[in-house]
Amino acid sequence: MSEAFKKAGRAAVAMVLTGLLAVPFAEAVEVKGLYEIELVARGQSAEDRTQVIKQGLYAVLSRVLVSEDISKIPAVQQALTGAQNYVKQFQFSLISADESPDTEARLARIEFDEDQVMQVMRDSHVGIWSEIRPETLVWLVVDQGGNRQFYNADTMPELESALAFAAKVKGIPMIFPMLDLEEQQRITVSQVLSADSRGLLAVSARYEVTSVMAGRIVEKGECWQGEWAFYFDGKIKQWNSPCQPLKATAVAAAQGAYDVLSNYYGVKP
Repeated sequence: MSEAFKKAGRAAVAMVLTGLLAVPFAEAVEVKGLYEIELVARGQSAEDRTQVIKQGLYAVLSRVLVSEDISKIPAVQQALTGAQNYVKQFQFSLISADESPDTEARLARIEFDEDQVMQVMRDSHVGIWSEIRPETLVWLVVDQGGNRQFYNADTMPELESALAFAAKVKGIPMIFPMLDLEEQQRITVSQVLSADSRGLLAVSARYEVTSVMAGRIVEKGECWQGEWAFYFDGKIKQWNSPCQPLKATAVAAAQGAYDVLSNYYGVKP
């Protein structure tokens, strides 16, 4: 992780104490579709169906349960062995070549029974994060060939798709700065990644959010490397993500946000 991110903690705490990031909720939204998911299946065989349903149930549980590793929870282990019993609706559909070059692959749309899944969560005896979740403001710097610029959804459709996917997978409502004239005059790419986070958090105050994430993704050949800083509740969490496909890099960002926020807002049944 860069020295800029490593040194950012004290400045972040100082700004939080001034009230820029007040907890709990400033802006919260209802995250819909927590019990629905779309995954790529290898094919349409019974084995493929069983496998993708198991993967889907695991993904759904991982965006509502508060645990470092839900695979170690006995109730989750038991549910996964009979994952098909929790399915409310299931559908295979064709998939674009961009998503998978394998002509046998299919997109699986799965909706799980909320009441049954809720029982698994109660039996897990860990925290549960409800569908009412705060928005996170994401300042993202994209580094391609040494050229660093702010993320722009209009000119970066592939990245826009990856971020939307990550937000859906982890149930993290993400918003992005307007980057209007006022913001362009007040903050630069270098300041977003700076050791001094006061400028970043000051500009972020207009959005009235409880959490701010600053990140940089660097294109390295066929993969993207990420580094992230998450400001919340007077603290900062920092992490790196290894060089991997763009969607996986975006999910790594959402996972870091989920870990912090679910631990704060999750409630044991």
